[in-house]
Amino acid sequence: IGDTDSACYCLVGRMHYLFFISRSLDSIQKELEATIHVMTQLNQDDNKSKIVILLTAVKKLRGLDAEAGDEILDSILATAAETRNIMAAYVSLMKIEVCILFQQWGEAIDLVRKAGDIRLVLPSTFAPVRYTFLE
Repeated sequence: IGDTDSACYCLVGRMHYLFFISRSLDSIQKELEATIHVMTQLNQDDNKSKIVILLTAVKKLRGLDAEAGDEILDSILATAAETRNIMAAYVSLMKIEVCILFQQWGEAIDLVRKAGDIRLVLPSTFAPVRYTFLE
């Protein structure tokens, strides 16, 4: 049957790749929503949370459910911050991305300071490069 965890991990990577290559937000949103459905069926809660974080950022950039999105991200961050795990780094990373795209530089720098060095948690991904520039 194959390794479901690895396949879902690759799917998470693909979704981030689509985001960072500047594909249209509406097409990314459709794919993210379909991916969440797949992750739910496969009981991939951690990978699903990573997709929810990305979908929340996409919706915020599109002006959809901005306040609800902030609440979702803050909820995930509060839970993840207790264990200082990878999910906290993902939430911080996407919040920083949204601030950068909206040119909210001061808020982005504040988030970098609050997040700590996310490169330690996400060492092999390309996304934390933004962190380095804001540091």
